[in-house]
Amino acid sequence: MKTIDRIFGVLLILCCAGHTAGTILLLPAMTGMWVWSLGAALGGYVLGALNIVRAGRTGDRTIAWIAMLGTACWALVALSFNYSIHNMLDPRGLGHFVVSAVLVGFGVRTLLRSSGAHDPSYAGTAASA
Repeated sequence: MKTIDRIFGVLLILCCAGHTAGTILLLPAMTGMWVWSLGAALGGYVLGALNIVRAGRTGDRTIAWIAMLGTACWALVALSFNYSIHNMLDPRGLGHFVVSAVLVGFGVRTLLRSSGAHDPSYAGTAASA
């Protein structure tokens, strides 16, 4: 399951790459919309990376919470975009939403399976001291 979890993290990054390409190709450069759109894509890249890290650190509840809550917010933003253009089935927002919803599910799974103890493979934990 870790591999599938990581694949969805990569899929979120790929969705954001599409967002970045669309921003660069379709919006006038250096406008407010262009800057905010690139900033949003940057947030998505960070969430994708966090989810990939979370998939590998199943005992790290802090990363799991941050990734899950951030990705849930990202899913809501994707739905809000589709609502704003009056097309809830638009593939741009729908793709982000579906990938994010799966990642939120994996985040919940991580939290439910973790014992609350830190991952011993992480060098900064008390278990390695």
